[in-house]
Amino acid sequence: MASALSGRETENTPSGRVAVIGIGIRAPGGVTDTASYWDAIVRARDLTGDLPADRREAFGAEWDDVVTRGGYLDNPFDFDARFFGMSPREARTVDPQHRLLLEVVWEAFEDAGTPPGAGAEATGVFVGITGQDYRHWLSGEPNSYWTVGNGHSFSAGRIAHTLGLGGPAVAMDTACSSSLVAIHTACRALTAGDCDLAVAAGVNLVLSPRTTREVGRTGALSPDGVSRPFDAAANGFVRGEACGAVVLKRLDDALRDRDRVHAVIDGSAINQDGRSATFTAPNGDSQARLIGSLLARIGLTGADIGYHEAHGTGTQLGDPVEMRAVTTALRTGGGVLHVGSVKANLGHTESAAGVMGLVKAVLCLENRLIPPQAGFETLNPRIDLTGTGVVVPGRALPWGPEAGARASVCSYGMSGTNAYAVLSAAPAPDPVPARDTGPVPGFTISARTPAALGELAGRYGEHLAGLAEDGYPAFAHTATHGRTRHARTVWVGADSAAAACEAAEAFAHGLDHPAVRPLAEDEPAPWPAPAGARVVASLPSYPWQHVRHVVERDGGQA
Repeated sequence: MASALSGRETENTPSGRVAVIGIGIRAPGGVTDTASYWDAIVRARDLTGDLPADRREAFGAEWDDVVTRGGYLDNPFDFDARFFGMSPREARTVDPQHRLLLEVVWEAFEDAGTPPGAGAEATGVFVGITGQDYRHWLSGEPNSYWTVGNGHSFSAGRIAHTLGLGGPAVAMDTACSSSLVAIHTACRALTAGDCDLAVAAGVNLVLSPRTTREVGRTGALSPDGVSRPFDAAANGFVRGEACGAVVLKRLDDALRDRDRVHAVIDGSAINQDGRSATFTAPNGDSQARLIGSLLARIGLTGADIGYHEAHGTGTQLGDPVEMRAVTTALRTGGGVLHVGSVKANLGHTESAAGVMGLVKAVLCLENRLIPPQAGFETLNPRIDLTGTGVVVPGRALPWGPEAGARASVCSYGMSGTNAYAVLSAAPAPDPVPARDTGPVPGFTISARTPAALGELAGRYGEHLAGLAEDGYPAFAHTATHGRTRHARTVWVGADSAAAACEAAEAFAHGLDHPAVRPLAEDEPAPWPAPAGARVVASLPSYPWQHVRHVVERDGGQA
């Protein structure tokens, strides 16, 4: 972390381009995957709402003098402890942020079609995390589980321990820029050879009123509970919850291994505000210097950036300063630049904000679409975009040639640590040689428990019902070779999507089907991995068998 505080920019060089090969995500409004996240963004949905009852009941009147509207996750205390080999007693005392990270990181590996154990010794873990609200739930003397369940360092260490990952495992707290700093640090570790695969994540939960009250004293919170980045009516932000994780790999390695690449991180950089008006005030000169220096070092100009995901908190001070930095550093080559901020949808997810913004930028690149800025009506009069080509989009727009082909993301911490990344679309994959393809004999369904196995079979059946036949080989390959083999496994012998759907749905409903048979724990699947034919498809996520795990404030446990 010395580089984050040195006042000098540090960057990943052009030869160190990094592929995003897996994404896991949880966001307010029931968002549990990239499809639902993108849908909310494109429809400009406001995913914020009232404080959940379980938070309010635990602290009662302590919430009365703070702004409670925000972006809240559904059931953040629910966790599949058994899946991760954790006892109920331990699970209750582990910070729900750490538990959420375990599930979302697992989902990111599943999205990558890469079992976490593959290359485990060379896999690094990088986590951005700030809050420690769960400590306020404990009364009485902390026990040993509590000690190792709530410190920031244990968030990354627990992921590495649970999944058996032997690369660097680091948790970092730079306030709101934490998760983009984590992504930057992961990219540097990959280019330096410290690891060959990395997962970078960020998480934020609002579990007690104390932190909200402290943030409110800074004057940064919206008194009416609405985040309005760049808008004339902007009066602060609302707090938000989220967890995001990306699996990263050196681009050359990802292409060699035929991974599915969501997007490419062309470069990233971090610096510090240094001396500014006050300790927490943003420094536009530092922001502009960060952007300009990275672009210069990776051989790009502002004209190459067509969409910029801004920090965009919706504060009267921060937005004008940031937009001046954007127009200074990115409008050096003409063309149109679209600028947005997902905080209007989610609230400010703080230590998760950087990864949530990066995932939004990845989805913009994948869909070649500029989404509308949620809630935007009139430009803040303190922001002057005259003649700059900068546009805050009020509706969804095709990403045309008038705008640069790349996206960029920035995330600024109240600590003064700034982070910036530039992304490009995934390169077209090489075609799979005909000799590597062949008849598909079927696929495996595997889970930890009988209940989870049946539920996963049902999810697979629903997915197969809408799957074109030419997508079935990739589905079967990923299900069989791109997911972890668990204690409960069945083989579905089906050579088409239609036959597979019928068999999976029958099994999910507890019916015998001639195409489905159980596999013993040590019995290999009847379909060895075809040499050189790795193909990754999107599959339904693992069905967590959730149980509510929370330490009650009176010292009891529920």
